[in-house]
Amino acid sequence: MANLTDVKTLALNTRDFFQVLQGIRQAKKILKRVKPEVVFSKGSYVAVPVGIAAHRLGVPIITHDSDAMPGLANRFLGRWAELHAVGQPLENYKYPSEKTRFTGIPLDERIKAVSPAQQIKFKKQLGLPQDSVVLLVAGGGLGSGRLNDLMAKMAPELLSQQKSLRIIVIAGQQHQDAAAKAYNLIPQASDRVQVIGFTADFYQYSGAADLILCRAGATTLAEFAVQHKACVIIPAEQLAGGHQLANVWQISTAEAAVVLEPDVRADKLLKTVSELLQDKRRREELGAKFGSMAEPQAADKLADLILQTIMDKTDKAG
Repeated sequence: MANLTDVKTLALNTRDFFQVLQGIRQAKKILKRVKPEVVFSKGSYVAVPVGIAAHRLGVPIITHDSDAMPGLANRFLGRWAELHAVGQPLENYKYPSEKTRFTGIPLDERIKAVSPAQQIKFKKQLGLPQDSVVLLVAGGGLGSGRLNDLMAKMAPELLSQQKSLRIIVIAGQQHQDAAAKAYNLIPQASDRVQVIGFTADFYQYSGAADLILCRAGATTLAEFAVQHKACVIIPAEQLAGGHQLANVWQISTAEAAVVLEPDVRADKLLKTVSELLQDKRRREELGAKFGSMAEPQAADKLADLILQTIMDKTDKAG
């Protein structure tokens, strides 16, 4: 209730209201000029004024949700949507069943199932020994300070246990310096740990990995599933209403990855990761199960859905 009478909050809400109105006017001008057959919404605040303008102009809207919990923008626009394409199993969504279609999550076309020969190729491209066991730590697009800290605590023991181990940490640009500093204090890490802030060729690193420690972003998990990767997943419960917890529900139920609680202790994580690094057969089983949940044709399915909507509109107009 305090926010309702807070002057700063009221000022910001008033500003946003007028910005949305301006956005709708601008979107209508653009849509009238472009004359699209369909408006496709992946969500976010940018989609709202465009979706409202499309509705007012009678342009069909198709939404797509990657996460198991739809975002606020698509929930708002959903009342006018022609169809709802979804990236997770249908039972996750409260959209009208007759308007909801499972497509999966469209991915970079370079992301494909990784064979043993392809994995070796990726290792060579990254300058890693062919016989190395590669642990990739990936905290999402912005990185994860907590995953970085947990990994730095575990690294000395893991590196001592397995001489062929190589660790690659995609730390996030804002965490890169801190993560690198932590590994500078570990003697074994000098030539066996690589800290990267960001890479545009992430698929090569995940392709080279024998085991991946990661968060539960929907698109990232979809990439690992297509690549048939063994994963230890620690969802971030604080993000966007707990959508990462929802993202891992089916994966956990299918035992297609090792899913740990968000506040997992370092000693439990160390035991889990250590056992998997030493158990190739278990990693292969996890990769195969995860791969069976993948939808590598998601982009084609989504494109077909959009094109069919255009064709149906044309037929009705004719």
